[in-house]
Amino acid sequence: MSKFVISPHFRLQEWVAEEKGYFKAEGLDYEFRDNYGPGDVARKHATPNRIGAYQSIEQGRACDVSGACHWTVNVAASTGHGKLYADAYSVAPCGVFVPPESGIAHPSELKDVPISVGYQSGSHYSTIQGLEQYMGLDDIKLSFADGLLFSRLEKLIDRKVPAAS
Repeated sequence: MSKFVISPHFRLQEWVAEEKGYFKAEGLDYEFRDNYGPGDVARKHATPNRIGAYQSIEQGRACDVSGACHWTVNVAASTGHGKLYADAYSVAPCGVFVPPESGIAHPSELKDVPISVGYQSGSHYSTIQGLEQYMGLDDIKLSFADGLLFSRLEKLIDRKVPAAS
């Protein structure tokens, strides 16, 4: 196997494995690349409307393992941008978060509420999948204008968006 890039974004296990030396102990030929680095991650995650992880890979960001959701890396690899390694991804539950004072207590109450998600990402599709059992597709209002995860969550905490995934 040729050298590959591990480019973690939000998954803790890659950071722990690197820090504890597990990748090296397995003899993997890899580069561990932090694409965001220290500092104001919310600012670094601010992206224009309908620009997400796939578009950054399309523009040349190296991403072989864990630099984006499984869907994004699969699509990128299928179009010649990087590789997808089977069984290298974890699947985690997702949720839609709202401020406690929102009055929203059940998923059905998110009808017509703009939900900040990542464009063409796991949050984009898992939010639809999670909500479609409570409302019609036309009632699910996704917003792609609020950037990557940390940017979206900062906007939620600052009450600049009504809901985020």
